[in-house]
Amino acid sequence: MSFDEGLLDDAERLRDRDEAGLLWALATAGAQVRRAVETVADFGIEELRGAEMPRAMLVATDSAPSAASRLITRLSCTRTPALTWHGVELPRWAGPTDALLIGSVDGRHPRLAELAAQGAQRGLAMAVVAPPDTEVAAAAGRAPLHELPRDLHPRAARWSVLTPLLQALDVLGVNPIPSGLLIEVADALDEQAELCRPDSDVFVNPAKALAIEFADTTPLIAGAGALAGVAARAISDALQQFAGVTSTSVSLPDGVGRAGSLLRGAGPAVVEDFFRDRVDEPDSKHPRLLVVGDDGTADDMLLGERSDAQIQLDEKAARRAAAALHELAANLGLRSSSVQVPNGDPLARFAAAAAFGEFTAAYLAFGLGLDPGARGPAERAH
Repeated sequence: MSFDEGLLDDAERLRDRDEAGLLWALATAGAQVRRAVETVADFGIEELRGAEMPRAMLVATDSAPSAASRLITRLSCTRTPALTWHGVELPRWAGPTDALLIGSVDGRHPRLAELAAQGAQRGLAMAVVAPPDTEVAAAAGRAPLHELPRDLHPRAARWSVLTPLLQALDVLGVNPIPSGLLIEVADALDEQAELCRPDSDVFVNPAKALAIEFADTTPLIAGAGALAGVAARAISDALQQFAGVTSTSVSLPDGVGRAGSLLRGAGPAVVEDFFRDRVDEPDSKHPRLLVVGDDGTADDMLLGERSDAQIQLDEKAARRAAAALHELAANLGLRSSSVQVPNGDPLARFAAAAAFGEFTAAYLAFGLGLDPGARGPAERAH
């Protein structure tokens, strides 16, 4: 499949190609966060404040904001056991001492509606995010409900779902996430949207530039740290969902061996010989390494209380692993780089890195002649 590099430098053609308005929707991520902050009183989440720490927490979302559940569980696991729940029924042990967080972009997912109904019946501390007058919202009963707008783009709604769930973490005492931090997240998302805007030239738009590189390579995304690993997975998911390309993500330091094998397996990059016979050559692509390194600092309370051993892994070992991958890529003649995110809280840096990945994936899809905003199987399934 050929890549139309010229399209990325033509804002008018990009706008015409983006029939579903995905780029505009991605740029509203900061506004999504601010809306949730401004309407928190309507959420009714404060009624859960003051209760004991949940014995365990279950998080269930539909396919669109799947990164939301991974982030929530990562932020929660240092204080209480937390897991993403994919079952159609709650586990038998779940009861009034546990918590259930549910997020649904369209509110029509039957599995989430069933889980909400069971959560209400069993008396779990529950918070639900869904559009009003939908199956999921109705099943929530008297539980706090954050009502989503009905016109959300299903592939650009992460922060509309995620922000209320983060507010629930704060109220439940699982992780302190004040409104000021959420505003910092919104600012980081706005900054990334401005940097990656459709009408900027390729040489000043890092998302467009990386999309061009990914067009003839295989993306390998490595997250060097706690939240960075979640961001790396989110970027890889966006590349697959938007552009349909093969992409691999790993979390460092544990994933350094797998990432190194993928880099070495490609072999050294060779200088292009324009005169050789290509008739029977396989269409092979070399890996392109992208490292996300927003793993915070040792005294960052957002990552929870950690032992010295955890700090060594989250802060030092992951960074050493990332440096080793960059060095290996350079020795093999392969391209590598790191996601540039603004200084600030790890949650804000996660937001910036994930948003950068989504813009990159969208530009890659447009260059390949695809419409990344078109409804896919996940949106058609229910």
